[in-house]
Amino acid sequence: MKYEPIGEIIRKKFEESGMKMKEFASKINRERTSVYYLFKKESIEIEVLEKISEALNYDFIYEVYKYKKQDDNDNSTSPTQTVCIAVEIDIEKLQNLNLPDDFIRLVKKQK
Repeated sequence: MKYEPIGEIIRKKFEESGMKMKEFASKINRERTSVYYLFKKESIEIEVLEKISEALNYDFIYEVYKYKKQDDNDNSTSPTQTVCIAVEIDIEKLQNLNLPDDFIRLVKKQK
């Protein structure tokens, strides 16, 4: 899938809509001149994108996600990231969950 800047996608959908520029600008709370600037952007704030999606009745959030997901798949050989989460654990309740003894010992050791 070929990458296309979000502004270009918005411009195409705007043109397909048949809406007048003045009406579109009003619906997204922008001046007409700033709408032309939006058409040239490669990235856009999510709040603005939501307004544009609503005005043009098109899911631009999905459009961005679709390209992001494709990029992620293309870079599948990239190193993974580790995410650490800190959670408070009640040891007595933990023992009732039938978890492996090694895991419970490890949690007790960390406390």
